[in-house]
Amino acid sequence: MVDKPPQGAADGACDGPAEKAGPGKPPRHTRFKPGQSGNPKGRPKGSKNFATILQQQLTKKITITVDGKPRRMTVQEVIARRLATDSMKGTTKAMELLIKLTSTKPDESAAKEAADETVLPDKEALRRIHKRIAKLVGEE
Repeated sequence: MVDKPPQGAADGACDGPAEKAGPGKPPRHTRFKPGQSGNPKGRPKGSKNFATILQQQLTKKITITVDGKPRRMTVQEVIARRLATDSMKGTTKAMELLIKLTSTKPDESAAKEAADETVLPDKEALRRIHKRIAKLVGEE
């Protein structure tokens, strides 16, 4: 196959030197101009994801009445107080959640969940895989 020199744009928009176009290098006349976005109606600046919104709501200060006196605390603190109170009243679900949240550190719980979800193949499957690999290596 004979390489042909790249053709300029039909309207003469390409004033620069002739370049090869290919993977990762589109023709110069089709490239985005400086300052032009590839997704002009994309995510608006300043929009927030769910985790950010949730964190803002949990750190918001509210006023509640404790022992007849108004107290200001974060929503997160109010939720923790309510969970502890419900647990002391005997609510089973609240007890289970409280035990789960306090029994392990956050890093340990994530690692434990990942380990619990890991499923090891059985010995028969491993034997079949080993046999196929041996067959492939033997052919080379």
